[in-house]
Amino acid sequence: MQYVHLAGTNAKGSTAQYIADIISVNHSCGLFTSPHIISPRERMKINGEKISQTEYETYMERVRGDGNMHLFCIWTQAALAWFQDKGVCYAVMETGLGGRCDPTNIVPSKMQVITPISYDHMAILGNTLTSIAREKCGIIKEDSIVISHPQEEEALRVIRQTCRAKNARLVLLNEKEIKIRQSGTAGQRFDFAYDGKHYRDLHIHAVSPMQVDNACVALIAAAELGMGEQAIREGLSHTVIPARVQVSGNVIIDGAHNPAALAELRKTIQKYYGNTDITVLTAIMRDKDVFGAVSEIEQFADRVICTCASKKRGMPAKELADYFANAASIENPDFAFEEGRCVADKKKGILVVCGSFYLASFALRLLAEA
Repeated sequence: MQYVHLAGTNAKGSTAQYIADIISVNHSCGLFTSPHIISPRERMKINGEKISQTEYETYMERVRGDGNMHLFCIWTQAALAWFQDKGVCYAVMETGLGGRCDPTNIVPSKMQVITPISYDHMAILGNTLTSIAREKCGIIKEDSIVISHPQEEEALRVIRQTCRAKNARLVLLNEKEIKIRQSGTAGQRFDFAYDGKHYRDLHIHAVSPMQVDNACVALIAAAELGMGEQAIREGLSHTVIPARVQVSGNVIIDGAHNPAALAELRKTIQKYYGNTDITVLTAIMRDKDVFGAVSEIEQFADRVICTCASKKRGMPAKELADYFANAASIENPDFAFEEGRCVADKKKGILVVCGSFYLASFALRLLAEA
């Protein structure tokens, strides 16, 4: 089994999905991602198919045993055991938090992907990009290939230093080789050149400009693994990524939960919905950069409704509303979502749901029920 291991602050899940979908065109490929949106079974897939409920329970119980292992460790071990038993050729593994000490860092990967590094989980990873990058670069192995998104110079310095120390070959995405042909709410078309080869008129369903970078990093990874152009083209065009600027009627759902991710959401909203009335429904976890998140949301919201999507980690709605210049608060996320939809309908605008994957899961469930 060959492993592709991903670490970074944002874009890990999307990039991992693109890589796995390309590989799955002609090979068996396991995919382990986090967080899940509706069901934990979403974390473990082979060729796009979630693990069955029966198998999920069996593998979770087998790994759990009588020990007191952290749940994420159990998920990781269960996924690896399932992939092994199914005899997959490749496994694409996304870290949960950090990299150096992450439970996924047991895989003997020969390819690592470093997605954009920014500030998140500072209480655990450190308060500087240098310290955060060091933790993320903990997945880099000796004599491997490392593929990276464009990075802040401080983070890139650490990546380069780690690659030199590990004798790893670094490939950095060159955004100058990307040419956007078409972008809209129905998806994006673009050209990309890598290693002397020109890939023309590639298509992805995702609407966020950042997703083109994610797709191109995935293309580089796939090309380095020996995947052909047809598989790359087909894999990218089939990829659907939930809760990443997911559009359903006049509702947009995005799991963006830190300032960097919310900045990307802001750019997307302003690009496609610049003249539209925008109601934002948000819930933010206590351990996040609340001031930074609020600053981004206020730049594109005409009004804000605050709610709480996790009693354990979430900030109470009224407390969160105090961070905004003017925001309403509805503690129950189900009621808050319905109110947001009513306001958006009345204003003939859109409802943007963002701030946490917990809130995204509520919204997706309610949309499915409707």
